[in-house]
Amino acid sequence: MKRLLIAVLLGTFCLMSAGIGASYAGEIDLLLQKLVDKGVLTGAEAQQVKIETQEQVKKEIATGKSASMPAWVQNMKLKGDLRLRYQYKHDKAAADYAKDTNIGRIRMRLGLEAKINEKLMAGIGIATGSGDPRSTNITFGSYNTKKSIVLDYGYAKYSPFSWVTLVGGKMQLADTLWMPTDLIWDSDITPEGAVLQFNKKLGSNADLFFNTGVLIVDADTSSDNDAPMAYLIQPGMNYKFSDSLSLKGAFSFQGFSNIKGHTSSSYSGASNTGNTTAGTSSYTYNYQMINPALEIGIKEPFKAIGWNVESLKLLGEYVNNLDVSNGASGFSCGFKLGNSKIEKWGDWQVKYIYAMLGRDAVLDVLPDSDRYSGKTGIRSHEVEFQFGLAKNTFLGLDVYRSWRTYGAKAPETLVQLDWNMKF
Repeated sequence: MKRLLIAVLLGTFCLMSAGIGASYAGEIDLLLQKLVDKGVLTGAEAQQVKIETQEQVKKEIATGKSASMPAWVQNMKLKGDLRLRYQYKHDKAAADYAKDTNIGRIRMRLGLEAKINEKLMAGIGIATGSGDPRSTNITFGSYNTKKSIVLDYGYAKYSPFSWVTLVGGKMQLADTLWMPTDLIWDSDITPEGAVLQFNKKLGSNADLFFNTGVLIVDADTSSDNDAPMAYLIQPGMNYKFSDSLSLKGAFSFQGFSNIKGHTSSSYSGASNTGNTTAGTSSYTYNYQMINPALEIGIKEPFKAIGWNVESLKLLGEYVNNLDVSNGASGFSCGFKLGNSKIEKWGDWQVKYIYAMLGRDAVLDVLPDSDRYSGKTGIRSHEVEFQFGLAKNTFLGLDVYRSWRTYGAKAPETLVQLDWNMKF
């Protein structure tokens, strides 16, 4: 009889607490307390009823099945983040000339995902920025002027079957290619074009994925017979050896055509052959890049010696531009150690990446803009430490030490101290 009463009460609580009126939840708290006072339910049973009901309501809203909330509300997801940054950079050029730069920066991003129907969804994102494809930072200064907001991404995803997805528009980078490091692509880039994704599980321990697509690099102009385009092919596999050991690997071909002779972008790293003066000279080569990449994941790697560390990931990438004979290759290698995600107080993660890029290994509008200002023809060490302050907020310290591999080394040290907030 008591179980039947609890079931009836649970159903009633679901209907009432899911309603539009927020006062229902408080009324049900009073009802549960009266049932406890009369001895119908114990305090533990009442609390369990409340928790189970709240979880059921959340599940119904998340899956779009709540009868009391409008469908358009249930089918939309809003997310965002805010980052405050202090940045110090020390440049050392020829004749021991040195320059120290201290700046403050802010980054704000806001994204909305909407489920159109069972097979179609759309995503829209805005962010601070000036139009630079490799940065959504805004630098403090200019006499307290107002800062600009730009369209960061806008795309649609169509999944006619569970194993295939078509993505089109201005996409998030994770929907274009899988990459364990930012050796080739800056993580802020949102490519424009169309990508087809295939995913297939092979038993309980393995799954295959395949990404292919066409990207628009630059619009056609009167000075170019053919507009620069990019063509991507990336097969890959994720394999779980055991509960504590996994491997993810991929091999991609990224072909950038009609780049040779094209005027370099104002966002060029100004370091490739034929691109010594950004925005005014033209590229000497096309970029037909092969790119194997690997990530090895180990859970609780130091359990045997009693050190409680959640995760260790070993990372590596290689790139080679088939269109060039000299300065055509590059690589990155490193690790991530600590918590997989920074979610609460005390969570932490350390990352180290060593990177080398030949002068013409990749198109110089692509690499991480923090690593020697996004130039090629460089070597670099990066060390990053993140520490959780509370739920959805953490501090980050990122340090780069980089230098050129041709001519004067001109070493550069970049230090970034971040306060990150997610919502």
